[in-house]
Amino acid sequence: MRAATAALLFFALAAPGRAADATLLTGELDGEQLAAAIAREKGHIVLVNFWATWCVPCREEFPDIVRLEKAYRDQGLRVLGVSTDLAKDLPKIEKFLAAGHPDFPNYRKKSGADDQDFIESVDPKWGGEIPFTVLYGRDGKKARVLSGKQSYADLERAVSALLR
Repeated sequence: MRAATAALLFFALAAPGRAADATLLTGELDGEQLAAAIAREKGHIVLVNFWATWCVPCREEFPDIVRLEKAYRDQGLRVLGVSTDLAKDLPKIEKFLAAGHPDFPNYRKKSGADDQDFIESVDPKWGGEIPFTVLYGRDGKKARVLSGKQSYADLERAVSALLR
């Protein structure tokens, strides 16, 4: 009995809030579903970060986004991550998220969705480069676009300006 209890405690501590076989991805989305997810957060500052496991700058930037979300969530920051990886890369995505420990939802761009339509739904000026971050004000309107890898200080400055 004691060994079973210890094993259950280990798994509960190792993966808080998740079953052992649960996915770390919240789901897939297309441009319309992303817009709906952002709209649900109206009243908060929303940071949407587009990333991929194969993108070195994305992997370097992600820990700063995780840290930023933890630092500013109580002030009204909400973060949504969107992987642009292919469906075949799901194991890599899961491993990346397990290592990064984000406390915010992460989605994968829906398979079969037209990449150009998705890009234009996010921002018509976006050329598809990643990492790519879009900030939305409390009114739900796009407030700032950050293309390429950002430092923690740059992300913090952009978020702080919107939280004031």
